[in-house]
Amino acid sequence: MSSVDPIKLLEKRYQEILNQFDFSEIYSDKHLSGVFLAKPEESYFSASRKVMIIGQETRGWRKRSCKIRNGYNTDLESIVDSMNASVNFNYKEPKKSRFRQFYKKASKTLNPTSSNPKNSAVWSNQFCMSFKEKSPRKSELFPQIQELSSLLLKAQFEILKPDVVIFTVGSGRDFFIKETFKHETIKVITPRRLWHFKIGDTHCFRVNHPRWSGSYPYLNEAIDLAKKFT
Repeated sequence: MSSVDPIKLLEKRYQEILNQFDFSEIYSDKHLSGVFLAKPEESYFSASRKVMIIGQETRGWRKRSCKIRNGYNTDLESIVDSMNASVNFNYKEPKKSRFRQFYKKASKTLNPTSSNPKNSAVWSNQFCMSFKEKSPRKSELFPQIQELSSLLLKAQFEILKPDVVIFTVGSGRDFFIKETFKHETIKVITPRRLWHFKIGDTHCFRVNHPRWSGSYPYLNEAIDLAKKFT
């Protein structure tokens, strides 16, 4: 790890971003979840391959306990609390969650010698909150949610500098990837199923969400392709 602690940098950047938004206005929509703030586990920084796995949104995330949602607090304590919540939740077994089952498999497969293989990948989300425990796109506040989510994701890329990112969001969300990031398509491997592109120096793969039973050949192919890049 460099002399500048990337976790502290991420905390500071999150606070700068969150302070740009009026959460009393955003949370006038009571159907929105708490704010998801990704945080890497310590093993991420010593891993030979730095990996990020991006889901869609975490449904119903911390509606009662998120201080940003319930008190509109964007102080450092509230941000650290949200970041720690994502790490601590990710330590749990995935149970029936197909996304988290895939996360654990990808993390372990791509960093088998890590000090914590099943948790060394950063878990993030395309959108930082859900609406009625589903996609936030039907919320009237979606423009603000989209902007906030994009800024948070870009901060994660900039500070954490992943080697490989797997977006498990489905082709219907390619539009939001392209709106958020300047990118270079390497190859559309299978139309709508598997897209290889780069964001800066980071190799990215967009696949379907693991919830869809037909996604597994493409999810496995994405992992195999990701092994080529460090």
